[in-house]
Amino acid sequence: MSPVDVTPVLVVSAHLDDAVLSWGGTIAALTRRGVRVVVLTVFAGCGGDPLPPYAEQYHSWWRASGTVAAAVAATAAEGMRLRRAEDARACAALAAELVHLDFTEALYRRRADGSPRCAAGDDLFSAPDPDDLALQRAVADALGGWIAELAPGEVHAPAAVGGHLDHVLTARACASALRDGPPGRWYEDLPYAMEPPEPGVPAAGLGPAAASPLTGGDWRRKVAAAAAYRSQHPMLWDDDWPDRLLAHAREAGGGTPAERHWAAAPGSNGDH
Repeated sequence: MSPVDVTPVLVVSAHLDDAVLSWGGTIAALTRRGVRVVVLTVFAGCGGDPLPPYAEQYHSWWRASGTVAAAVAATAAEGMRLRRAEDARACAALAAELVHLDFTEALYRRRADGSPRCAAGDDLFSAPDPDDLALQRAVADALGGWIAELAPGEVHAPAAVGGHLDHVLTARACASALRDGPPGRWYEDLPYAMEPPEPGVPAAGLGPAAASPLTGGDWRRKVAAAAAYRSQHPMLWDDDWPDRLLAHAREAGGGTPAERHWAAAPGSNGDH
């Protein structure tokens, strides 16, 4: 194995699985070549109890699936501790370092007046409200601090394909933090980009799509890492998820597994 390149690549993830599901093959390829990769998850905070009603419904799916113990599914804090542990195993499988920020994901967030941000599944894909925009600014400040500390050669971030609220906030915060900073690359969000009838498109301001081809070994490392997120699989897809991921990757790469991404359009500096 090559000596580790001390100039890291920072991979920003909205949630505790997004970077690996969407970009894990590229992470594997980078670390295989000796590049230091840091996976930073924005919305990894525990949130508060009692659970908002829609979050409680989500946790009931955990209990019904049998993938999460009832005691763990009972609280936001226990659930997030489980998910952080899954992320640690996934990042270890890819030889990547990890950082978990303490921002609370939309499922558990409450507005300033105490009402749940998300009362139903559609709210996860709604437009940002004033509280969200204040959160976006706080995330941008936090990311700016980490970029200054790590001095990465590149930052890879979600393109917000599919329009999940937290992905949109993360993409916008990254764009803000990257002004006059290192170059950015914007990866396709999975599984949202695989969902019919229309997978969605990245936000305006990105350049033409490109695809990063993957070796068989890098693909296998991605699948092994993705398997660590056991609690999330029943909510995302059926047991055939490795086959679905592979089919999508082959479509992106014209027959060879690849991961789709975008570079910032000239002059945009990633501001989308």
